[in-house]
Amino acid sequence: MGGDGGDNGAQARQQATEQNKQQARDRLNAQFGIGEPAAVIDRSKYTIKGTPSTEGGWETDGGSTDWKRWVPTTEAGPDQFDQAGYDAEAATFTGNKAARDTLYNTVRENSFNAGKRGLDEGRDEAARKLKFELFAKGLNGGSEDINQNALLGRTYQQGLLDLGGKADAAKASFRGNDESTRLGLLQSIDAGMDQGSALSSAIQQMQVNGDKAAAEAQGTSLGDLFANTGLIYNKSQAAQGKQAGAEWWNNYNPAGGRSSKTSTGMITGVQ
Repeated sequence: MGGDGGDNGAQARQQATEQNKQQARDRLNAQFGIGEPAAVIDRSKYTIKGTPSTEGGWETDGGSTDWKRWVPTTEAGPDQFDQAGYDAEAATFTGNKAARDTLYNTVRENSFNAGKRGLDEGRDEAARKLKFELFAKGLNGGSEDINQNALLGRTYQQGLLDLGGKADAAKASFRGNDESTRLGLLQSIDAGMDQGSALSSAIQQMQVNGDKAAAEAQGTSLGDLFANTGLIYNKSQAAQGKQAGAEWWNNYNPAGGRSSKTSTGMITGVQ
């Protein structure tokens, strides 16, 4: 059976299949910048085996005849390592990791900046309203002016902290989607997907993940953060709204009574 252990080479084929799967896993992980290059790169690919020397000598039969033959030296020279080739692949690996980390950080930065633009606009609008309200009440320049502007500043600083949390979440979500993609493709490799298909799918899905994260980052917002504070102009607006509601009711029901209904459900008059 040619030394195949009686299994017609099944064990050798299984080993070759597992080696191919492991190589595909390593390449996929490298695409995402996972792991260390030394643990992923197959150094044997860059090891150049030494070749036998071309030198040799004549050998005789040791007798009185003139029979001779040329015997080459069989010892091979030392193996050589292609350091440049190895370094090039390692650079590709580390480049993938650096590029992905840059994308994660960019999404975080864009998310924070998008939210900050809205927060800054809200602060500026609140500052204008506060200034006018303080002036209208004759409180500008006094202790109430100081207290109200301090509240405005605290609200803004809290908004920055909240935006930081949202930006961190956007980055984590992006990274998490990439990780889900990687784990899913590792399962596909185990199920038989070849290395080329796995890498192609990874690149496509990573692009989708990146586009989605970028779009969501641009929509980061805290809403009208200053509308829910104790700023004096909010209280004034609330009071004005309450007064307007009362005036509307009085105009609608000037007698101050309440409507009554008959058994048919029709309004019959004002009591």
